[in-house]
Amino acid sequence: MSTPSLSIIIPVLNEEKYLPTLLTDLSRQTYTDFEVIVVDGQSKDRTIEKANHFGHRLPKLTILKSDLSNVCHQRNRGAAAASASLILFMDADNRLPIYFLQGLKYRVDLTKPDIFTTWISADENSSNGLAIATIINLYFDLQKRTDNPPTIEAMLGFKKEVFRKLKGFNPKLAINEGNDIVKKAIKKGYRFELYQDPTYSFSLRRLQKQGTLRMIGTVSQLEINRLLGRKLSNQKISQLYPMQGGGYYDNLIQKLKLPKQKEKLVKFVRSFLFDEKI
Repeated sequence: MSTPSLSIIIPVLNEEKYLPTLLTDLSRQTYTDFEVIVVDGQSKDRTIEKANHFGHRLPKLTILKSDLSNVCHQRNRGAAAASASLILFMDADNRLPIYFLQGLKYRVDLTKPDIFTTWISADENSSNGLAIATIINLYFDLQKRTDNPPTIEAMLGFKKEVFRKLKGFNPKLAINEGNDIVKKAIKKGYRFELYQDPTYSFSLRRLQKQGTLRMIGTVSQLEINRLLGRKLSNQKISQLYPMQGGGYYDNLIQKLKLPKQKEKLVKFVRSFLFDEKI
């Protein structure tokens, strides 16, 4: 079997509900030159059993058992087993359009970054979900050229050699491990890229479990209106926020280049994304 050009690493712990959906998405990709490495952190449910069902649909599927239930350790274990020169870490609850890997590989081949990620789309077609995804994407876009660009570990890619030189994720960190490794990489002179497309569906279930999704979504909608200088009416937010293409985001990004606007957005997003106080 030939060496794939991309190794996808998925750390899991009790993901019997979500992992099969992601593996189904991967099995339907238009780009097929990849392997999948699932690293299980001692799941107590049927995660491994369900993953094994995909052996015929994903012929380059490997399932590893981690000796620790530690997501950083699991990612590092998967990277050590990867055979491709590019590695891509994903979360089990991501969703992917069928063209995602094709589009991402095109971007990577074109720009040749050391580390890369993409914008997100919401995992629910609601006004709150769309607003939250928009705010997060704008925040990431504004910060991408700083020495500490924010990242979400749900989708983070590396040249394998670069990941090895960075010595992987820090298993001692419980949160922000993606920011930690990207910050170290940039300090060492490696190049980071954030692509506006293709996008993957990012799960908001953590916010849903915390009961904060509705509040954050509402505030995100208000924030977008404020940035666009719109007066709120009683019309549905879904009419205010259709997916309006690049011009819509360009307009927001231009407004956010004002220092005060940028500072407010940064504080707002960090307050819920990284649990920091405003």
